[in-house]
Amino acid sequence: MYRDFRERFPELTRAADARHIEAWDSIDDGTPYIWFESLAGAINDRMGDEEFDAELAPVFGYFDAKLRGGDSEVKTCIDVSFVENLFWRVAQRNSARVWPKVPKSLQTLYVGFHGRPPTKT
Repeated sequence: MYRDFRERFPELTRAADARHIEAWDSIDDGTPYIWFESLAGAINDRMGDEEFDAELAPVFGYFDAKLRGGDSEVKTCIDVSFVENLFWRVAQRNSARVWPKVPKSLQTLYVGFHGRPPTKT
């Protein structure tokens, strides 16, 4: 999934790589779980940009499909590394705008971990 995502979404991959390098000093293909945390952070960084919203549908759709067809390791990576880190330190107005675009499968994982959607205080 790590390599596949990188090939399908090169622009977002570059943003995640930059964030990952800032935190970890390098990109290591052996640490995809940590990289997907960086990806969530890169998405969070851009949630204030309404033009970026159009790019989210295929990304969220990608993870929704991987959840439905992936093995337990893929599902755990999506849940723990990606979904749990979405919306971290994102302004309420941006969370409220983006949350409805998140597929129900990812919303369920998010609420399962955080206990509530990011739009509730």
